[in-house]
Amino acid sequence: MRLLVYTDLHLKPAGSGYDIDAMQTPDAIDAALVVGDLTHRANPADVELAREFVERFGSDTPVIYVPGNHDHAPMPSNVVEPLTASWSGHRFVRDFGDLTMVGLGCEQRSLSPAIDQCAFPALDPRDAPQGDRRYLADQVANELEAACLDVVRGTATPSEAARSLGIDDPELPRFLRGVERVETEYEQLADLLEGQTNVLLVTHVPPFNTAFDRHHAVGTREADREFLHFGSIATKLAIREHDVFAALSGHSHTYGYEPADGSDGHTYCLNLGYRGIGTVTLDAEDRSFGFTQASTGDA
Repeated sequence: MRLLVYTDLHLKPAGSGYDIDAMQTPDAIDAALVVGDLTHRANPADVELAREFVERFGSDTPVIYVPGNHDHAPMPSNVVEPLTASWSGHRFVRDFGDLTMVGLGCEQRSLSPAIDQCAFPALDPRDAPQGDRRYLADQVANELEAACLDVVRGTATPSEAARSLGIDDPELPRFLRGVERVETEYEQLADLLEGQTNVLLVTHVPPFNTAFDRHHAVGTREADREFLHFGSIATKLAIREHDVFAALSGHSHTYGYEPADGSDGHTYCLNLGYRGIGTVTLDAEDRSFGFTQASTGDA
C-alpha cells in the first residue's frame, strides 16, 4: 500500500503559505492521509479551504482526514460529507488490502497530558542539572510507561503504580485521576483495535515516550519543559498491546522515525513534522515499511 501523508499543514484562508492550485498527486497512490491540523481554525472559511484541498484528489483517490486539535471533530466530517470516496478518520476502522487502518483524532482544541509530570516531584526532571535533564526525562518516561502498562494489564493497581514511582500521599489523588484518564483513553482505542490485525494506527497526538513527542516550551522554570515527553500514554500502551504494524502521528511539529515495542515484534512509528508531506509504502505481509519526504512544492 502506498499512501500520500500530510501532517500539520495549518492552512489559513488568508496567507496559508501553501499553494493548493499547484498541488500534485504522485502516481500509484492508494489513498491520501491527513494526520490532523490541515487548517488552523475550525470555522466555516477553514471548512471550505479544507474541502478545496480534499477535492483536489478527485474521486479515484480516497482521502482519510483525521481531526487534529486545530480542526477537531466534527470538522473533518463536515469537509468530507459531500464526497463519496473520503472519510473522517476519527474512530475510523477500515480494511485496505492486507492492512486495517484505525484512526483516532481530537474532539477539542485544548490538549493536556493525562499525567502532568511537572505536578509530581518524583516525575519532574527539571531540578536535575541541565546536562542530565534529557537523560532523566527519558528514564522517568520509561518508568511511567511501565507503571501504566501494569495497570492496563491488570497486574498492578493504580495505587501500586503510584508507590512504584515514588508518588507522595498528598499527590496521590491527582495521580490516580491521571491514571484513570489513561485507562479511559486506552479502552477507547483498544475497542477500535480489538480483533484487528496488521493495523496502521493513525492518531494526531503522537505516542508517548518517542523521539518526536518532546515538549517545545523553553524559558522560565514554569515553561521549561523541553526535555519532557508529552504524547499519549494510552496510544503507546495500545501499540504495545495490539497488533499495530505501523503508527503515524502529527501534532508535535517534530519530524521523527523509530521502531517501538509492539505485541508482535516492533512497530514502525513516524511523524513527518510541521507541514510534513511524504509517501509511505508499507506491506504487512512482508513486514516492510518505507517512506520519502517531500517539500510543500512537491505534492
